[in-house]
Amino acid sequence: MAYLYRKNRSPYWYIQYVDSESKKHDKSTGLRADDPNDTAKAKGMRAELEANEHRKIPLVNGAAWDNWVLKYFERHCQSPRTLHRYTGNWKWLALWLQLRRLHSPRAITYRNALDYLDWRTTFKKKTGKIVGRNTAIMEMKLLAMIMGEAVRLGFADANPLVSLKLKRDKAKKKPELTDNEIILIQEGLKEEPEWMQVSFEIALHTGCRLRETQIPLSCLAFDETKITFPSPKGGEDKAFSIPMPTVLMPLLVKLKAERKSNTLDFPFQPSRRWQQFFIKLKLTHLCFHCLRVTYINRLRRAAVPREAAMRLVNHASALVHEVYQREKVDDVMQWRDAVKFPTSKTSMVLAA
Repeated sequence: MAYLYRKNRSPYWYIQYVDSESKKHDKSTGLRADDPNDTAKAKGMRAELEANEHRKIPLVNGAAWDNWVLKYFERHCQSPRTLHRYTGNWKWLALWLQLRRLHSPRAITYRNALDYLDWRTTFKKKTGKIVGRNTAIMEMKLLAMIMGEAVRLGFADANPLVSLKLKRDKAKKKPELTDNEIILIQEGLKEEPEWMQVSFEIALHTGCRLRETQIPLSCLAFDETKITFPSPKGGEDKAFSIPMPTVLMPLLVKLKAERKSNTLDFPFQPSRRWQQFFIKLKLTHLCFHCLRVTYINRLRRAAVPREAAMRLVNHASALVHEVYQREKVDDVMQWRDAVKFPTSKTSMVLAA
């Protein structure tokens, strides 16, 4: 059993393990204990060496990936969307495992898993952009989760991917839409399908997410002027209601009169359709979620109390809510002289 420990007056992690020839080793890893990244690497090294100690044990029947991974997803995923996402990510992982001839969980090591980062970020998306490091890390975390299940099923003796702690790239902040951009988008949408026009207007005036714009018409209470979002992010348990914006009433009444079941019906991959639309308008810096950023910031400029704003957009955490804040110089201009200090009449600096 590999063992990680520290020595007095040494900044490094030390490791004790037995090699394939049953020889015992006790040495420094060269990785610092006060560095979180080095500590994660040391833990990965320990798990890998521990796995090597057991690798001479024959594989359990049925350990091949195809025999159990998808069944594990079906047991584990409570949401159909999560199952769909995991299945899509698994296609890339399965391709890499096949190319690297890693046919069972016992073949996985910390070192060859790091190879996935370099391999995955060589691919291009349909938009022409290179797959990001954060996407590859997210998929590696899924592989770590799969390896945890492999240990529980007896297909592996240790999980070398536990506590990866790989540093993610800083995510780009989604910008707020300007008035000119909103008008330009609305003009461009006149040539697009109705579902895009409807989803844009609903999100613009409620700050909801793209998937949430598909609202069952039974969830529109005109007598109470209320909209209920039955399946927001987090699932049905997170359903919430908001006052129906006055500007949306004519659109929603029209949709109700047409006897539709939902405000709109999504085509295949609606997010991609929006991405293509923004490319067409040469607004590649924008995405649909920018509407949520825009709505939240305009609530703040309208002096809506933070608690009320969080309730309107279904934010349970103030920390999450603050991520959307986009303070501009003009927003704080009225307070530029709010703080007063005494000044000597003979002060040469201020007099100048």
